[in-house]
Amino acid sequence: MQQDRPSFNPLEATRGLMVVCTDLEGRYTYANPAYLAYTGMKALPLGASALEHVAKEDLPQVMNTAKQALEHPGQAFWVEFSKPLRQAWNRSRWEFVAVCDEAGHPAGLQCMGYDISDSYRQGRFLEASLELLSSGLKEELSPEEVLQRALDAALAVVPAAQAGSATLLGPDGRFHFVAARGYDLAALKQVSLSPGEPLSLSRHIRAQVFTQADIAAFNARLDPERRALLEGPGRSREIQAMLATPVVVRGRPRAYLYLDHFGRPDAFDELDLRHLEGLAHHMAWLLYGEELQEELRFSRYHHPETGLENLRSLRELLLRLPPGHRALVALRCRSLERLRRLEGETVYFAAVCEIARVIQADLRLSDHLAWEENNFWLLLEGLREDREVYAVLERLQAGVKARLAVRFPDFDFKPQVGVILAQPGVSPLELPRAAELALDSARPGTVRFFDSSLAYDTRETVALRRALKRALSQGSSRVAESLALHYQPVFHLANQQLHHFEALLRWNPPGLGMVPPGKLLLLAEEEGWMSSLGDRILGMATQQAARWEIAVAVNLASSQLEPGLLDQVASHLTHNQLSPERLIFEVTEEVALEEAGLEVLRALAERGHPLHLDDFGSGLSSLERITRLPFRAIKLGQGFMSSLGSLPVPHSPQARLLRALRGLAEELGLEIIVEGIETQAQLEFLLAEGFTLGQGYLLGRPAAPAEAEPLLKGEKGRPR
Repeated sequence: MQQDRPSFNPLEATRGLMVVCTDLEGRYTYANPAYLAYTGMKALPLGASALEHVAKEDLPQVMNTAKQALEHPGQAFWVEFSKPLRQAWNRSRWEFVAVCDEAGHPAGLQCMGYDISDSYRQGRFLEASLELLSSGLKEELSPEEVLQRALDAALAVVPAAQAGSATLLGPDGRFHFVAARGYDLAALKQVSLSPGEPLSLSRHIRAQVFTQADIAAFNARLDPERRALLEGPGRSREIQAMLATPVVVRGRPRAYLYLDHFGRPDAFDELDLRHLEGLAHHMAWLLYGEELQEELRFSRYHHPETGLENLRSLRELLLRLPPGHRALVALRCRSLERLRRLEGETVYFAAVCEIARVIQADLRLSDHLAWEENNFWLLLEGLREDREVYAVLERLQAGVKARLAVRFPDFDFKPQVGVILAQPGVSPLELPRAAELALDSARPGTVRFFDSSLAYDTRETVALRRALKRALSQGSSRVAESLALHYQPVFHLANQQLHHFEALLRWNPPGLGMVPPGKLLLLAEEEGWMSSLGDRILGMATQQAARWEIAVAVNLASSQLEPGLLDQVASHLTHNQLSPERLIFEVTEEVALEEAGLEVLRALAERGHPLHLDDFGSGLSSLERITRLPFRAIKLGQGFMSSLGSLPVPHSPQARLLRALRGLAEELGLEIIVEGIETQAQLEFLLAEGFTLGQGYLLGRPAAPAEAEPLLKGEKGRPR
């Protein structure tokens, strides 16, 4: 299928094309808006000389090109020149063609051109960079000489720079001025700055522009002696814009380069910042090349944030090891990603390092640990059997839980684990891929050992993963429309009046067939896409509830119970003008038992959303938890009706249990919704026992919106 490409708009493509017409004397007869904008003119001064907008040094070449064009009508001649305006280093490229009168004699010039200023500046930057690197590598320069040459190069490639200086971190741990242009360097050398003082309190590691107000605020913090030197010989009171960049090695500034402009605060543009950063990178290589090479070697084999060895290091180790028995374990913990979303990168990497320390303490000298792409990798030497791997994992899980319990009390360490047991003769390069295949097929809290069947399973999973990613990233395309909601009715049992709908997710990706909801949700959880998927579901459900003017229930997963959910819900309610009462949230017992989501559920209830406890009795029931959350109703899982049977016996243990649950719900002030009603006998039993709400295939199957809509009008018949 042909991919969509942006359409070509000739008007947009030629928007910046400049057109100028002159007479034989070079006086304006016409100019288009692009040229007026380029020269800064509001209106064209007809009759004025166009040569006034050509830099003096370029006048001879421009006049010679015009002469050639007039002498050879019908031929085009090209020329480049600058304009003599306050913006330095402008450059444009033009085509001159003679315009002839009816007799065929030249009557003037038509000139068409375009701005090449940025490419011109880029060329100058590359030339200066090559010259700086070449001289620095060929000659034995002191650090002070390197910085002086770098400063001169910067003044040559940043057109707005009128003066500059450079500081270098000395053995005393302070920054000293070692280079300057436009200033008294001898006076500046009397000033030194601590690492916390070089202008920016944010300790910037990228190029940044500071205004006179910033400079004045910095100087005010200095002692009188240094302030007098910077404001006198350093002319800091005159500077309107200062472009500063550090020379960073291993995350720490080692030198600073300052470029100054005395005219206006907006003198420097984005290209100036990028060029100065480029020169700073070159300075780092010239000043600290050996350290940077060591840093590169380290970063090649280690994760930059944690310092842990990466997968590249592990792969190369596998190639060096002799054949033998070993296990490669890949471990992924979804709770870490949750921690990252809630607490940020710093806390996330701190938790990663804590877990790594626990693992490392348990490993033998012959074992190895690596970390990459949210996965821990454990190479365990000499292991031959599954039970040996399980023993290691049990120790690690207990150790991690104990270590993190104090600092991260809500952290739930239930990793999914993939394992490959290597045998002599198995290619070492096959091990990481096999362990990853096993990892991708494992569920949270489980261990999966690699076997050959995973190859096919993984191909299917990869296809589903790609399809779901497309569906979540696209709008109203066919792929996105494969995600849909079906609606199952919940009725008042006594009069068969519709109470509300439950929204159930359906996914039918093109070419892959209908995907079971459980498989879809598991995939979304594993990939960290539940927030996006949940947002899509909320959008569809609230839109349908507003259209039908009836409540719709939506299921929530534990990974959705984060503070951001409240904003998502509020946004959809506002967009669809829906009251909170008409958006019901259902959570399972497993979700309700998690401490991390309690505050979010309480907040939803406080905003007016009914909360229902779904599938009650199918998991580890906690009556204490039911009382801690403001549930409006509990839904009895389908297992209750299945155990009751299609022909219920009133005095059976199953019937007595249902009566007890109804009594409990009444005492707690909760409604009961019975799921899984499939026979008329079951319905009659529930009515006789006083149950009021229910759903099931007998009453109505899940259906697309168009098929479910007749139920709103009380029409007979159940959607199928």
